[in-house]
Amino acid sequence: MSGQLLFAQGRRVSGTVLDNGDAPLPGANVQLKGTSTGTVTDADGKFSIQAQEGAVLVVSYIGYITQEVPVGTQTTLTITLKSAESSLSEVVVVGYGTRTKANLTGSVTTVSGKELTERPVPNVQNLLQGRVTGLDVIQSTGEPGRDDAAYQLRGFGSFGASNGPLILVDGIIGTIKNLSPQDIESVTVLKDAASSSIYGARAGNGVILITTKKGKAGSSEIEYSGSYGISEATRTPELITNSVQYMEMYNAARARSGQTPLYTQAQIDLYRNNSNNPQYPNFNWLDYVLGKGPIVNHHLGFSGGNEKTLYNVSFNYLDQNSITKGYLYKRYNGLIDFSSQIHKRVRIGTNLNLSFQDAKAPWLVNDDLLLLAYASAPTFMPFLPDGSGRATNRDFIGNGAGNRSVEEVYATGGQFTKTYNINAQAFAEIDILKGLKWISKAGLTFLNSQYKNRQFSSPSYAYQPDASGAYVQVANGNPTFSGLRQEEGRSITKTFFSTLNYTRQFGQDHNLGLLAGFEQQNNLTENIIGQRYDFPNTTIMVLDGSGANNQVTGGTASEWALRSTFGRATYDYKGKYFVEGNIRRDGSSRFGPDYRFGTFGGGSAGWRLSEEGFIRNTLSWVNNLKLRASYGVLGNQELGNSLVNGTSINGTYPYQDVLSLTAYPYSTLASGAQLTRLVTKDLRWEKTSMLDFGLDIDLFRGLFGATIDWYRRNTSDILSTRADLPSSVGLTPPIVNAGAMQNQGIELELRHRKSIGDFNYGVSVLFHKYNNKVTKLLAPTLGTIEVGQPYNNFFVYDWIGVFQSQAEIDNSPKQPSSGTLKPGDLKIRDVDGNGTVGPEDRIRISRFPKYNYSFNLNAGWKGFSLTAFFQGVQGVNTQTTGWGYEPFQQGSAPPIRFLNAWSPTNPSNTVPATYLTGYAGVAGYSSTYFIQDASYLRLKNLYLSYALNDKILKKIRLKGLTVYLSGDNLLTWTKYEGNDPERAGSGRFAQFPQLRIYTAGLSFKF
Repeated sequence: MSGQLLFAQGRRVSGTVLDNGDAPLPGANVQLKGTSTGTVTDADGKFSIQAQEGAVLVVSYIGYITQEVPVGTQTTLTITLKSAESSLSEVVVVGYGTRTKANLTGSVTTVSGKELTERPVPNVQNLLQGRVTGLDVIQSTGEPGRDDAAYQLRGFGSFGASNGPLILVDGIIGTIKNLSPQDIESVTVLKDAASSSIYGARAGNGVILITTKKGKAGSSEIEYSGSYGISEATRTPELITNSVQYMEMYNAARARSGQTPLYTQAQIDLYRNNSNNPQYPNFNWLDYVLGKGPIVNHHLGFSGGNEKTLYNVSFNYLDQNSITKGYLYKRYNGLIDFSSQIHKRVRIGTNLNLSFQDAKAPWLVNDDLLLLAYASAPTFMPFLPDGSGRATNRDFIGNGAGNRSVEEVYATGGQFTKTYNINAQAFAEIDILKGLKWISKAGLTFLNSQYKNRQFSSPSYAYQPDASGAYVQVANGNPTFSGLRQEEGRSITKTFFSTLNYTRQFGQDHNLGLLAGFEQQNNLTENIIGQRYDFPNTTIMVLDGSGANNQVTGGTASEWALRSTFGRATYDYKGKYFVEGNIRRDGSSRFGPDYRFGTFGGGSAGWRLSEEGFIRNTLSWVNNLKLRASYGVLGNQELGNSLVNGTSINGTYPYQDVLSLTAYPYSTLASGAQLTRLVTKDLRWEKTSMLDFGLDIDLFRGLFGATIDWYRRNTSDILSTRADLPSSVGLTPPIVNAGAMQNQGIELELRHRKSIGDFNYGVSVLFHKYNNKVTKLLAPTLGTIEVGQPYNNFFVYDWIGVFQSQAEIDNSPKQPSSGTLKPGDLKIRDVDGNGTVGPEDRIRISRFPKYNYSFNLNAGWKGFSLTAFFQGVQGVNTQTTGWGYEPFQQGSAPPIRFLNAWSPTNPSNTVPATYLTGYAGVAGYSSTYFIQDASYLRLKNLYLSYALNDKILKKIRLKGLTVYLSGDNLLTWTKYEGNDPERAGSGRFAQFPQLRIYTAGLSFKF
């Protein structure tokens, strides 16, 4: 009787989990099937758990096949897990739940936290580059604190609303940049519409799910990792820095435009005859501005718990100096994760992610700062040669300054930004019945940004003295204003969702899963600004430090809300046939009452042919062969909100009339109200439908593997500002459903891995190619935005050479130049052959790359590990102009290719004669002369590490110790002439470069 009572109440079951070689597996998960009750093995692979007779233990460990073990009447168990032949047993996070990789029917890719930590870079956002097929990660700058990457998944989806995927951290809206790589368990990317459709209106551009690390039962662990790195520019363009060459070429360019020389022969001779005198320098401004910047990173984590309570606490500190002067960037991250089994059916927990960023920078930053180095002539240096430390502005007194010098910017103020971010979550999980679980989670995302821009005057001088030998002040440092501008913005997003999840197995062959849920979100964004002038000194950083005369004040606010219901059903038969369906209905405040709600959904199916007898019994080397198909419809409501720095937020409620206060000019009324924009009352959701076919294959127990996907993505009712409204209307154009677009592409991932004794190696290759075209337009633009063409083509004249003589000009088709052509000007192709080069002869060139690719090589021997990661883009064109590409813009030094410029004695057919900015024979029209091939292949990362073996670790009482060396952006192969081909798109040639980083670090735990 007493024994029966004991079994009914449950008793303690203990055991050990081992691998194939009878070595203990620490951190293995042991869970009672059908419940949330579980534990984790300790450092010796041991566990203990309360279980009833008849209970089944589900034991899992990364890289091993999950095993179900009936308890029966046993009280002590020894469980041996077999190494997985592939990653099929891997648990993958999906929307509002998890699936095993073998059961997935959609296009889903997971990147482990371990992969992310093998590339130590300052911004975690950039770590996904080249890791996920179909995901383009575009980092436009290496400037500290501003090096955020833009994500684009499966092509360019919208030309009006956001193109970025939805990013969720543990199920709540967040950002990956506020996390430390060491805190990330995995990143899952939902690429096809069926997988993403559970998120409905927010998933039109895909979904990225970030899961943070949780505590594990057993002995507590303390883990530390630290690194020190040195950063420098990946590349520096070569400009003409010989002052005599510069001065003579400048005079020749002015003569070509009919202007008098800027430099006299006497001035040129001073530089020619005194080349070693600092008074007459040959100065390289890019070398001066671009130096080296140290990067320090520390991470400290505490984790552990028991079978009921788990915790994980971590802190991260980043201190990054820029490769240019005037920058100080520090970032502090904290993560607190706690959960507890307060009842056999109830688990509660909380997750708190904190981030603080403190950035000091010059008041001109990024490309705006770098172009000053391009715009400065080699004929003067940053400071006067008399050692006084006074900043310079130009070479000779009479030569008007083209722009500021970088030292003028450094001397006249700076900008200071403090950013606070909190992502706070609390959840409860309740096992209502066997197989039925209720999960509720509430989250708060808070962002506060405090910004100050302080500027003041500071004298600057001509580098060469006047006739009396005195240095003359010629400018005041050229600040944009003298005073303090202060802004503060905050954004609060509240989220609550609740789900019921039911899973049941019928017999041995049928598995059913059902999910139903509700979610509510709302956001409030506010911004205030104030600006005052004429402060008594340069150190006051408070607005009240000056009077209110001519002060500027302002403020904005916006709100939006989203309410949703959703559901999912999954079914599989014998682990061979799989179907899944998702549906979601969203209501958004951003649309009018009659168009507020939209229903989105998708379905997918999979067939594991490798489980069929005709393959399993005859082709045993085929470990996994699965066909997948999916289709779904998604939405996009992301019209964009701003937080700080004055970005427009008029997309928040685009269907509402907006009235602005204004003075009434025809009476004595003090103020009135006027309509400022047109609106579209019947504005509808932007919708994306996607068809996907996929193939997964693993051969010879993981020796070879491949994943292939083909997709067609159609976006309709694209939300964008109406482009054909004439300015004479006097009102801001409305946001409308402006058109439709299609992206069609293929994704390929190839894998190979092998072990030979103590040596192992692996190779993976990722490839993505897509074609973009516009399929419908409300207001087309000739040449650039047209139906049937890729979006936003270059529409330019085709440059075919340089005119060598007047006779060649006279015998060629009439050119598009508005000026008188001269030998040395560009020669443009007459496409239609009618004898005149006109607008009809312009050609279309796509901005989209032909394909993206990456490949990863890794090898290991005993404790040593080496990884080489390459990433590239092929067939991408970019249009660059201005400083550094064109000669003498605001006095900028020409690129060295102009040493081969056309002249009567140098009949170049590739470089035109030296010219001034705006010269009609070269820059009077847009041509392929300004379009460069920005294709590149880059050794993105090289990582070498050594981990101490268990024997040594036991002697020094550590659980792990790894030391490593890493290099980022080490080598680049490209034809691009600028700082870096990896850029956000066309625009200025002068850009803040990407960073090459050399890092040494270590990590240990005990």
